[in-house]
Amino acid sequence: INNQIKQIENLVNEFSDFARMPKPMFKKNNIISILNINIKLLSKINTNIEILFKQNKDEINFDCDSEQLGRCFFNLIKNSIESINEKSEKNISFKGIIEIAITKRKDYINIIILDNGNGFKNLNNKDLIKPYYTTKKNGSGLGLSIVNKIISDHNGSIKLSNTNNGAKIEIIFSK
Repeated sequence: INNQIKQIENLVNEFSDFARMPKPMFKKNNIISILNINIKLLSKINTNIEILFKQNKDEINFDCDSEQLGRCFFNLIKNSIESINEKSEKNISFKGIIEIAITKRKDYINIIILDNGNGFKNLNNKDLIKPYYTTKKNGSGLGLSIVNKIISDHNGSIKLSNTNNGAKIEIIFSK
C-alpha cells in the first residue's frame, strides 16, 4: 500500500509540473555549468555508473531558462541511469557508462547523450514524447513530454534513437 501511495504521489507531482509549466525566463547562462551541476548531482545516485562529459569550450553562453534546462538534463540523465540499472540487474558485472558531449557551432549547439543501457523499447519518437506514454513499470509518461516541451520552448529539437549498445539522445538548439 505504501508503494502504491508513493507511486500515485509521484504521478500527481509530475502531472502537476506538466500542467503548470511556466513560460521560460530567458537569460544568458553557461549551458556547460547547467550540465555540470546535474552530472555531479546524478553521479551520486549510482557510483558504479561512469558519466563522461566532453566539451569543445569551457563556456557556452546561451539565452535560456537555467532552471528548466536543468530539469530537462536531470530527467534525461536520470532516464539513462535507470536504463543502465535495469540492464545491470541481469548482469551484475555490467559496467554502466553515460557519455555526454556538447559542441558549439556557428549557428547551433549540439548535445549528445549516449548510454549503454537497454535503449528505447519503442522507438517511435512521437509515442515516446506523448504525455502519459511509458514503457517503464513505474513511469508516469510525463518525463520526456516535459523534456520535449522545454527543448521546443528553447527553439530546439530532440531526436531519440537506439545504438548497438544502448540509447542516443541528440538535442540541437538553434542560436
